Amino acid sequence: MVIGETRRWMPQWWMRMGVMVALGLLPACGDNGTGPEVEGSFSATITGDLQRTLSGTAVFGVTTVQGTDGFALAFERGSVSTFDVDLILLGRFNTQRPGEGTYDIVASGCDACSEDNFDGGYVFQYPTGSSGIFVSDSGQLTITKSTADTVAGSCSFIAHALTDASSEITISASFTAVAGEIPGVPGG
Repeated sequence: MVIGETRRWMPQWWMRMGVMVALGLLPACGDNGTGPEVEGSFSATITGDLQRTLSGTAVFGVTTVQGTDGFALAFERGSVSTFDVDLILLGRFNTQRPGEGTYDIVASGCDACSEDNFDGGYVFQYPTGSSGIFVSDSGQLTITKSTADTVAGSCSFIAHALTDASSEITISASFTAVAGEIPGVPGG
């Protein structure tokens, strides 16, 4: 796999994600939209140009985006059916579940980055019509537990708005994710 060729689509992927949010096409966690039977959880704070405190479900798994497989962590708060959703995604082009340790969260679309690094992003849509997409610049993901059923740890990363690079946020989260379906991944 040529890393530069596969990583270039990340900003386009986040743009497609925003269109899906705006159209209400972002699927919820789980097979029936109610979440997995055993739910993982997360809590997060967002500071900077947005201020949010979030909690909800957390899942991990391998997914396919535009023909490329990769490992992903997804943290979701809210309900797509009411246009009230926050989604934090961390992904990489290595399909292996990461072991315990610390991993870099890199700039979305980084051409020279290792497939062991993660990209990150945040998408939101609220009933008021407010929505946005933020993509990672830098940060770290720390995995404290990694089994076939559970991935737990914390992350902190800086991200900028896809449409305005001067709008910046910091996302800090802790999570216990369970194996499940990754919500909202388009273009499989």
